[in-house]
Amino acid sequence: MNLLLIANSQPEEEIDEREIEKALQELGFTKNDSKVFLTLAKYKVLSPADIARHSDVDRARVYDSLNRLIEKGYIQKEPVKRGANYQVIPIERIFKSIRDGYKEKIEETLILEKAIRKLEVEEEEPEPRVWSISSKKKIRKKIKQLLESAEDRIFFIITPDLLMEELGGYDWILKEIWNKKFSSEELKIIIALKYFESLKEEIKRLLKINVQIHAIEGDNVIPFGLLIADRDFLLTTLDQVKEAPEYTTGLWLEDGRTKQILGYEHLFKHFISSECKQIKLTTKERPPNE
Repeated sequence: MNLLLIANSQPEEEIDEREIEKALQELGFTKNDSKVFLTLAKYKVLSPADIARHSDVDRARVYDSLNRLIEKGYIQKEPVKRGANYQVIPIERIFKSIRDGYKEKIEETLILEKAIRKLEVEEEEPEPRVWSISSKKKIRKKIKQLLESAEDRIFFIITPDLLMEELGGYDWILKEIWNKKFSSEELKIIIALKYFESLKEEIKRLLKINVQIHAIEGDNVIPFGLLIADRDFLLTTLDQVKEAPEYTTGLWLEDGRTKQILGYEHLFKHFISSECKQIKLTTKERPPNE
């Protein structure tokens, strides 16, 4: 119960005694103590019998409440041996002491907060997990998962087995990238790949939605593939070059630290700057009017 809200909503009316009792209980008074205290506040000086009669508290329990209220310094007893009356001390003194007590508790909470924070044990940041991954199926599944989960960037050196029809690839990976970029315009995507004439239309579609594409030059076989998606990366290595290159072994880093990803970023940037040529859309010039 919020007495302040009641007071604000009833500015010209008296607050009900039951509401005052409940508010006193929220300040730490027991139910009987609140009744006894409020009775003394009303009648100033009373005997235990009169207190019991006016407060509707059992006389035996009245004595318990009186003792607690005396201990808190809220009431005082007449200095006589028998038949002593009880009276409340000035109300403003009582509530000033209550307010002072809360102020002290607030200060204590601030001190405790700082003290407990100093006790906290700083654990070392756990090492990101590195997983070995093998088989064409698992690698392709992981590539798809990383593409789908990326939110900020995708840097991708695409190995030929992901693009050539005879290796089971063809253009599926480019469609995945197109779908991702189309649904996330702010996502930065840079890819490097071996250019095939059959991929021309897919590449045009990607260029139109601002995917940066670099064509891998020369006839040398690409020694590795690399996918960086936010703080994860997947590095695949060349396993065989007999009939067609295959990349069925790799390492996947999950949620890596910035310094761990940085080296692979340098590798990616070095590769596209030294081994590739950027593909760009060109517009045909119109012939001059005769």
